[in-house]
Amino acid sequence: MGDKPRLSVASSTGLKNVAAINQFKRLYNQQSISSFSNHEDTREDRIELENLLGTDQLEKLRTQGFSESKVLDKESFIRFLRHTLNRGSDRDYEELFECVDVTKEGVISWDKLATYLMLKLYDNDDREKASSVPNWKSGKNLMNAHRDSVKRIQHMDSFNRYISISKEGTVCIYNDEMQLYKTFKAGTESCKIRDLWITDFVLMTNVNKVAVAYTSKELIIYDMTSKLELSLAYRIVGIDSTPYCLDYWSDTENPNDAILSWGDVKGDVHAILFNSAIIALFERPPQQTNNAAYTRVQLEDIENGIYKNASYLTYHAHAEWTRQIKYADHLECFISCSTNTKTALVFGWMDKSGLTVRVNYSVRIRQLREVRNVVEINQGLNSFDYSRNFNLIATAGVNYQVSLWNPFVLSKPNGILRGHMRSVLYVQFIPSRGQLLSFSKDKILRIWDVQLQICLQRLSNIFPRGPEGKRSKKILLFISFF
Repeated sequence: MGDKPRLSVASSTGLKNVAAINQFKRLYNQQSISSFSNHEDTREDRIELENLLGTDQLEKLRTQGFSESKVLDKESFIRFLRHTLNRGSDRDYEELFECVDVTKEGVISWDKLATYLMLKLYDNDDREKASSVPNWKSGKNLMNAHRDSVKRIQHMDSFNRYISISKEGTVCIYNDEMQLYKTFKAGTESCKIRDLWITDFVLMTNVNKVAVAYTSKELIIYDMTSKLELSLAYRIVGIDSTPYCLDYWSDTENPNDAILSWGDVKGDVHAILFNSAIIALFERPPQQTNNAAYTRVQLEDIENGIYKNASYLTYHAHAEWTRQIKYADHLECFISCSTNTKTALVFGWMDKSGLTVRVNYSVRIRQLREVRNVVEINQGLNSFDYSRNFNLIATAGVNYQVSLWNPFVLSKPNGILRGHMRSVLYVQFIPSRGQLLSFSKDKILRIWDVQLQICLQRLSNIFPRGPEGKRSKKILLFISFF
């Protein structure tokens, strides 16, 4: 379930050569298991010999004991270790031999010994990490220009900056130290500033653009200039219902292949599929002059196939507002959630009908399957997160529960993480640590071990009050752990 591959045979990791020693050194140098090579250990109980074999002894054992790919029987193995190590007894050596010689052949090779030791180290390391918790740095209250609730904050990798946009249209840019760099307004000509209401935004990283959703039932796509300013590029109009949540995906191998998706207040899911995103999201219509500041795009025209480099699909998913939408390319499906019990989690699966090759790039043709999977969850969901590394979906339940789901087995969850006393608002995987974050309405942050499904840490009283509290809405809290 974790990120780390399990070793089954020595040859799969190159343990027949000196690379094995390098791998051992890497594991031994990790803080969590560095005590394994401590030869000053004075434990009175029986020694676990595999934890006392340091890198020097392993190198000597590989080059001398198992030289020229030979094997050792029990007597030769015990004799060599007795001569090489200054700790342990013949009983310890014999038990180590028997653990390695699981097939009872009477002899062991370097491959078998190395595989056993590597698996032992990995298991010990997993146990140590499962009991470790992050060390949190103190939070910083950051004053900024926002005058209403912040809809989202994201890191712009290409500019090494953070960007946040609030409900009233204020855009803030921060440096990596979360110091305010510049601010400006993101407006629209379809409504006055006082009536402006932004519901969500998302970065389009492969094309250096930002897509913003408005309650005026339009999507506006801005170019992010080299001076970190927003320049209006496209206005997508003719949307029937207010877009509430956004998501953007692009193919890392073919950046021309991209999908902008959103969910609306009717419970529908929409997606625009681009096949030449780097060249142009939409070609400029012939009736529009080249001097126009931006391109105005009717959603109906995309649906009718007017644009050659973009297509549109939609389906009804939920009986209430679509709270979150995500395209999971590994699963080739759209995942969305709502606070409705009957349609808490919905999967819209895609089919590839073929691959059309063009001059400089390829176009992937996708079609939506008619059948969709629907998961019922009592009181519905506020949000979810999908991890390709774990192949799991974590859901933030209104019913105070965090659930883990296998996307291919939706009859029941793989696990239910209990502990929150209020509705869970947000969940996020940390694949590198094998952990999951969850945050609830009572401002409690919990850290879970995904594999063991236990709570490792509970944090409270470090988050400011929300919009209903007395604290200013202009404050951002920035916390980090190491």
